Amino acid sequence: MTTLTQQLDLLKEQQEELEKRIQEEKEHKKKLNNEASIERLEALVEPITRQLDYDKHKRLSRRKEFIINYESNMNNYNNSITNYPHGNHGFPPKKVDELEKEEIYVTLIGILKKQDERIKELEKKLG
Repeated sequence: MTTLTQQLDLLKEQQEELEKRIQEEKEHKKKLNNEASIERLEALVEPITRQLDYDKHKRLSRRKEFIINYESNMNNYNNSITNYPHGNHGFPPKKVDELEKEEIYVTLIGILKKQDERIKELEKKLG
């Protein structure tokens, strides 16, 4: 009898999780349908962020792997400059394109949100 109640509890949990995912998908679609909004930008960037944060082996996300690799390359570059100041060092290492693009998008969205808040405050003062 306990196995049946356990199965029922498991099914309830799965149902709740599915309902949650369905609701999130509805909200995501709603944001994407709003053509000129900050929410749409956030919805467009969300898959990139999710992919970077995905942790397939429960150790390091892709984001953490990219950051560790970048920091290591930057450290090597800086050591090279320090140890051989007159050498030709080329350009500093570049972040992985995915990470760089996501940082740019998130920064732009943050700027737009701040401007939107300022506009709303000014409208309240004028209105």
